[in-house]
Amino acid sequence: MKQKKGLALLLVLVMLLSLTACAGNGGEAQTESTVGETNAAGDASGTETAEGFYVPESEGGKTTDQFTILAGWTSESPNNTKVQQVMKDELGIDYQVEYMQSNDYMTTLNLKLSSGANLPDIMIFPYDKSVESALTTADRVMNLNDIYTNEKLNNIPNIDSQVQDYIKTSSGDLWWIPGYYALEYDEPWGGWTVDAWWVRIDLLKQAGKTKEDLKTIEGMEETLRAFAKLKNENGSNIIPLSFAQSYGQSKSQSPEERIILSTFGVDTANGVSGMPAVMDNNGEKVFLYDNPNYKEAYFWMNKMYREGLIDMETTTMSQERFKEKITSGQIGMFTTDLWVSGLNETWKNYDSGDDSVTFYYEPVANPEVEGVEKAYTSYVNPNPGYMVYINKDTAHLNAVLNFLEWVNEPSPYIGQEVNEGPRGVLWDFVDEDAGTWDFEASYKVERDSGDSARVAACTHQLWQFASYSNQWYAWWNQNTGGNKAGANLVSQWCKYISGDIVNHRAINDMDSVKADVDSVIAKSLESLHNVVDEYTAKLIMADSDDKFQEVYDEFKEQLELRANWSQMKAEWMTLYQEQSQN
Repeated sequence: MKQKKGLALLLVLVMLLSLTACAGNGGEAQTESTVGETNAAGDASGTETAEGFYVPESEGGKTTDQFTILAGWTSESPNNTKVQQVMKDELGIDYQVEYMQSNDYMTTLNLKLSSGANLPDIMIFPYDKSVESALTTADRVMNLNDIYTNEKLNNIPNIDSQVQDYIKTSSGDLWWIPGYYALEYDEPWGGWTVDAWWVRIDLLKQAGKTKEDLKTIEGMEETLRAFAKLKNENGSNIIPLSFAQSYGQSKSQSPEERIILSTFGVDTANGVSGMPAVMDNNGEKVFLYDNPNYKEAYFWMNKMYREGLIDMETTTMSQERFKEKITSGQIGMFTTDLWVSGLNETWKNYDSGDDSVTFYYEPVANPEVEGVEKAYTSYVNPNPGYMVYINKDTAHLNAVLNFLEWVNEPSPYIGQEVNEGPRGVLWDFVDEDAGTWDFEASYKVERDSGDSARVAACTHQLWQFASYSNQWYAWWNQNTGGNKAGANLVSQWCKYISGDIVNHRAINDMDSVKADVDSVIAKSLESLHNVVDEYTAKLIMADSDDKFQEVYDEFKEQLELRANWSQMKAEWMTLYQEQSQN
């Protein structure tokens, strides 16, 4: 046995000498001690040299050095997690994470700065210009202008130019690296979009209709009329279409009838300032309540209401009453939000429609209305949701930049890898072509346990460092074999609405207009909401065309008298022009 060990040692020495000779002759062979240093960002910047990954090792250490992260949120994660160990073993990335003690990150940060305390190597915070002001004024973070242009790096300098422009200060300086931004800037992933027309497909069959009949507004109307002839299992008439108009936020902020408004070509998402949606029509700015299609949408709702095709309680119904009607099988279609309807809760334990009629609700695209272009119920901001700063005095710059290069790899899967470690260890694809994946069996027991402490011991879940993509989203693609059919419906339908129906768009400069707290806009919003709450209900319930017009005219008058509508619009136009020039 000793002889065998001696031979083995001799063979190892010969191999090491051969590798050294190859390296000396310009080869790219790597020893075990250096493979971790070059794999993490090696594709982006080439093999690490004696001078160091970005700066000489004497100034910035090695890429395998441990570095520290300050995260601007709270967490239960311990000092060492399974993912941390995998990162260290597989990528040579070795980090420790410090969390805030409360979600008031600005107070915590200001205390650190005022006390002159040592700061971690990296600091990540939710997007907040106050953070930038505090850190740069205190002169505690690196100016990153050279980082974004340096030829030694690849991923950071090639972050979308529109994202880089968003980060720049008015003087053109770059102080932070983006976190959680859209890879596809002009077509960002819509997230958990749930705005749609939700239709009970079992009733479609009973009514002799198909989804094809729902592709036009005329076909939608005929289907509602067919639903009105049906009865539920208790012998009660089916309510063709329902929505809980009075539920939740003020209707002028997030009306439950918003999917109907978008069907008639009206965007409904408020701007950053709180100003109701503004649309561009060939260069002319059209404000929500002045949009002729806004009136047309409510006229259609009024017509359906008068025919008995919209729930008679829709303007006064509570969320609890709305859910009760859905789960008891009284409603054939509803808009807008599956969270409001509670479908996400009712589906969890269902194997089939025998468990509940709610199993049969499926989303469909907005029906086509002649002469109307597509409109949206929400917008997505593709710009960074998080800001990553580098400590000006870090002694581990090579390790820090190696990590930040990796997390900014332009891959749809990078967020999953930052969260769960590189593919092939704690997770892997089950069907790569389909994009389905699952956790390694023993890790899965802990990771999917539902116990927050056990999950926290698995991973710090640092997805905030990475980008996101409309090409792939982990939690819509996890292998769900063995789950009850209903448990997968939320992900299935959210994926369909976001990727196929698409009722969201990217944020634009009109959405982004900001207004101060003492502005006319800010001061008038509550009165505006009250007027809209009152009159949209009256518009839906008007008992004739003449009464509808009378209510609409009064609505426009009250917008002026009680909500300073013209002043709000004038102020918004001024702010838009000023902010567009900056």
